[in-house]
Amino acid sequence: DFTFMDDDSDDIDDSLVVVEMPDDYKRTHYHRYFKKRGFTEDDYDFFPCGTTRGLNFKFNDYMIFPIIDSGDIVGYIARHKWSKTKIDDYNRKAKHTGKYQILRYRNSTENDFVKLLYNYDAVKDGKTDTVIIVEGVFDVVALTRKLNLYENQNIAVVATFGKKISDTQIYKLQSKGVNTIVIGYDGDAVEAIKRTGEQLNEFFDVYVSDIQDPSQDFDSMDFWDIYDAFAYNLKTITEYRLNKIQL
Repeated sequence: DFTFMDDDSDDIDDSLVVVEMPDDYKRTHYHRYFKKRGFTEDDYDFFPCGTTRGLNFKFNDYMIFPIIDSGDIVGYIARHKWSKTKIDDYNRKAKHTGKYQILRYRNSTENDFVKLLYNYDAVKDGKTDTVIIVEGVFDVVALTRKLNLYENQNIAVVATFGKKISDTQIYKLQSKGVNTIVIGYDGDAVEAIKRTGEQLNEFFDVYVSDIQDPSQDFDSMDFWDIYDAFAYNLKTITEYRLNKIQL
């Protein structure tokens, strides 16, 4: 039996406000950037995304994903289309020329992200037994596509926005009757996986999808690599910790 977080606890605040998308945001069903990331028609249908179409200078070149909870938009992720390396190079030069700095992300601020889970509405109350937690939006999209989980109500993929999970996020998953959690963080996130796994272990059956190559994530892996991670490299937290002991 697992502990259930008491919804009367002062420590758990899952209240949210509805958030407006950036001015001139428009959902898209085709964009070269998303095509480059492997998006299919199903991805556009299941994961709303868009841009401000050059009509909002602050969000020029940002790819924007609404974060939806119980059908309401409660936040958004706005990610610049350039790579981190390209942004860092630009910002180094811009610093010396007085040009503005480019932020990799321009996310919503109304609700703290520790209260949010991306793709949370895919977790169906009383129906979804297993949730795979990943770091970011593109991991959710890639894993859903590659494992064809679009219509699968028993298994869902959600993102915790980084290599961590909060008490509020744990409570939100418990409140829908989730029993099993699979941690699917990047292969290099060993210490974060151990820490998150220990947090979750009190409340769920917890497994780690152990990505053997530390440079990979689900977005970059092909189907067979992902299949291997779930078919042959699913470990309990204890097994994972023992496997990662530095000799």
